[in-house]
Amino acid sequence: MRRTPGFTLVELLVVIAIIGILIALLLPAVQAARESARRTQCVSNLKQLALAMHGHADSKGYFPHSHYNYIDSTDTSTGPYLGKNNRRCWFHDMLPYIEQTTLYEPFDSFMATAGGDALAFKQLQSIVPTFVCPSDSLSPKLETFWGGLGTPNQGFSGNLIVCVGNDYFNRGPLSPAHLNSAKLNGVFFAHSKVKFADITDGTTNTALASELILSTDIGSHDIRGRYYNPAHGGVVFSTRVTPNTLVPDRFNWCSNTPVPAAPCTYTATDMFVSARSYHPGGVNFGLADGSVRFVINYIDPAVYKALGSRDGGEAMGDF
Repeated sequence: MRRTPGFTLVELLVVIAIIGILIALLLPAVQAARESARRTQCVSNLKQLALAMHGHADSKGYFPHSHYNYIDSTDTSTGPYLGKNNRRCWFHDMLPYIEQTTLYEPFDSFMATAGGDALAFKQLQSIVPTFVCPSDSLSPKLETFWGGLGTPNQGFSGNLIVCVGNDYFNRGPLSPAHLNSAKLNGVFFAHSKVKFADITDGTTNTALASELILSTDIGSHDIRGRYYNPAHGGVVFSTRVTPNTLVPDRFNWCSNTPVPAAPCTYTATDMFVSARSYHPGGVNFGLADGSVRFVINYIDPAVYKALGSRDGGEAMGDF
């Protein structure tokens, strides 16, 4: 009888095992390459945002204020915008500077109406790609626990946020706490109009923007990153605690079941949100000089706090 040439069962198993080993060796490299591409996109988005902020400062004479409300207050009976621009924030003011005039013009017209409230804007689900980091699988987030003012949900939530300083958003007892949100030491805070000349620490040493990890709205709200309901402080961050910290954010309106990478403790006073990302080892930072730097998780806490203030006079180390 002739024997037909072929592989034995043992030989096949050896080949399969070798292929499995090669795939196991290759997979981390492929994942690293994909994350590198995602991080590059996030860097590009932050760069675009930083340049847009420079455009606003050149045009208006100052950087946009983070909030038209006091933080954690939707009362428009006090402050400089009496009865107008409720829940408007820096995100909306950046739209014309990132080629989003088709969204900005109807929004601006709507907000000029009596009682205009961003949460009632009919186009609030419009996704703006500049504010999306592809490393966050939940982004762009559109699903929310509850709708807005006559809208099916509370609109687009993204990953880019701006720096209010290096302390709590609303320090103090409950009654005056929201007023303190207009006295913070970053470039962006409630009603702020910070000019380049006000950044006495130097533009290379002062944070403009960074990243946020989104959390689900299952069973309760988590409005961190929610641009059309920003009055509670979900679109800003503090350098009070280093990036990607295990210390939970202190925040009003955070989910009962946040994602593990974005822990949160529910509170109405002494609030802060930390910069977070899914990039291994740290987060991207947009600085006041228009550059973008990668800030590692284990940065010196004192240096990191100094990065959040515009005029603290701190001695800055390497970061």
